[in-house]
Amino acid sequence: MDKSIFNRKVIPMFAGSLLIATLGVFIGFFIPPILFIPIVIAEFVILIATLFLRRKGGFPKSLLYTFVLLTGITTAPIVYWAGLVGGPSIVLQALGLTTLVFGGLAAYVYKTGKDFRSIGVFLMFMLFGLIIASLINIFVGNGLFGIIIDAAVLLIFLGFVMYDMSMILRNYQDSQVTDAVLALYLDFLNIFIRILQLLVLSKRND
Repeated sequence: MDKSIFNRKVIPMFAGSLLIATLGVFIGFFIPPILFIPIVIAEFVILIATLFLRRKGGFPKSLLYTFVLLTGITTAPIVYWAGLVGGPSIVLQALGLTTLVFGGLAAYVYKTGKDFRSIGVFLMFMLFGLIIASLINIFVGNGLFGIIIDAAVLLIFLGFVMYDMSMILRNYQDSQVTDAVLALYLDFLNIFIRILQLLVLSKRND
């Protein structure tokens, strides 16, 4: 993808996606809990649809923004829980740290032109292993193990920022704007959630 396309189209659309996700979080505060399961299912359906449509030449912005709104809604319980435990400031702190770290890594790849595509397989392998570990910990219920998993997942998605930026700048076509925005948005969202959880857990252990 040409950098001019990235600057003119991807960055504004990514910023718009974050605003829509924020709106989704506020909407999520008023959604009955019983509706969250159907919303999560809808998220997965849309995500699968984007993967299918990508092979067909891309997917529309409306599908991207719908997915982003739904993820905002399903993130609301985590934000609400964090606000109750650590206060509203902890959510802003997590958002600030996420923006700083995500922006710093993305800018590093953008400015230096370094290629991190080779770490993709390793990241996927590690993420799959951590998902299995998370499922095991649901039954084990070990708090320290949960913190270690959250920290490891955070590191994995920091790696994904560099990987996805490398892929976008080197492999993506100029027409794949929504693909690029979706990849970066998922990285940002997962980093935010993990930082928020770690901040809350550290505050509870003070």
